[in-house]
Amino acid sequence: MNPTEKEISREPVENTIVAIIQTRCPKCREENMFVHQALNIKGFLKMHRSCPACGQDLHPEPGFYFGAMYFSYGLNVALMVTFGIAFEILFHPSSFALTLVSVFIPPLLLAPWNFRISRAIMIYVLGGIKYRGNKSKA
Repeated sequence: MNPTEKEISREPVENTIVAIIQTRCPKCREENMFVHQALNIKGFLKMHRSCPACGQDLHPEPGFYFGAMYFSYGLNVALMVTFGIAFEILFHPSSFALTLVSVFIPPLLLAPWNFRISRAIMIYVLGGIKYRGNKSKA
């Protein structure tokens, strides 16, 4: 019995969030959207043109990923607020400058991750690509 397309596309939210964090292809979720690992300083920006496993185009249109900067902004604000509040509560710094340092260092260190996650969120939310599942498991 083959599952219908409607049944396949009903993926639990938890699995979608994990796939976004792992920057997997939104259609098959088997391959990474990026060529290199996030810690590869020279190549962390390089994306596959299409998924190596299923062939899904990962660049739907020219300039598609410019909108990812809004997701990146949201992630950075969340990081800064979280680290700033945590630093204030845990360490009670004597100067405001220490709090500013604690707020700006984490987003700088996590910039490659932020870049990649923002692009993954962009294609999952606005790319119009439906999850098809792993055909070998069906």
